[in-house]
Amino acid sequence: MIARALGIGIVLLAAFAPQVHAFEVPVNDGFVTDTVPLLTAQEEQEMESRLAAYRQQTSNEIAVVLVSTLDGEPAVDVAVAIGRKWGVGTSENDNGVIVLFAYEDRQVFIAPGYGLEGALPDIVVKGIIEEEMLPYFRDGKYVDGLVAGIDAMEKHIGGEYTGDRYAGGGGDGGGAWIVFFLFLVFNILAAWLGRSKSWWLGGILGGIFGVVLALLFTWWLIVPVMVLLGLLFDFIVSRMGYGRSRRGRRGGWGGGGFSGGGGSGGFGGFSGGSFGGGGAGGKW
Repeated sequence: MIARALGIGIVLLAAFAPQVHAFEVPVNDGFVTDTVPLLTAQEEQEMESRLAAYRQQTSNEIAVVLVSTLDGEPAVDVAVAIGRKWGVGTSENDNGVIVLFAYEDRQVFIAPGYGLEGALPDIVVKGIIEEEMLPYFRDGKYVDGLVAGIDAMEKHIGGEYTGDRYAGGGGDGGGAWIVFFLFLVFNILAAWLGRSKSWWLGGILGGIFGVVLALLFTWWLIVPVMVLLGLLFDFIVSRMGYGRSRRGRRGGWGGGGFSGGGGSGGFGGFSGGSFGGGGAGGKW
């Protein structure tokens, strides 16, 4: 039990470790950026107009990005890099969403900004992708799938849909919610600890958690191990600036090699929102 918990902790830490990236962030072409190209001019214009109207009504900014390939990079890294580079969402509310569609890789990823992670938690985003979008994508109806995903996101953000829409009723439901809870706690801790450049607090929290485990399992050697894991976790998220605003930053995400342009001449640009790494993806 303890060994498994430690193993999961190490895997989670490794997942957030800085990586070297090669994907080139495309030039922002508006609410819809199609570099494949896949959409017709009319389809792109209709989607662009819809998302512009949605921003006008709510201030929320949804950017749909279609690329041919992710060049082997994790979809979450690419989506967050685009969101941060373009500043999707307002600087006050961080209320942006990136919908990343990789045609040749047959992948889609949705990354909400900090301010929308409550309305679009990972389990809801996963449900939107699997139940609303992928059925269309498997039939080659890419526009219909994108529109269905946008519809569902807008309804969740507006409160018309609730989180239990995608909870399901199978035997794993409890396990799914436990996993969701653990990831929620993990992201909250990462955002909280990452706001400071110091990393001693992670050691204290790790020590407290270690004492709790030691009292439960009467194995006191776990305390120094958890202190070290807490220090390592805090060190990683603090170095990455997890939870701190990236406004004004001009490089790629996490100090890697993401590169690319900002806005183009015909589009007014986004409003300076920030992203933390939440979201979910799927393949077809």
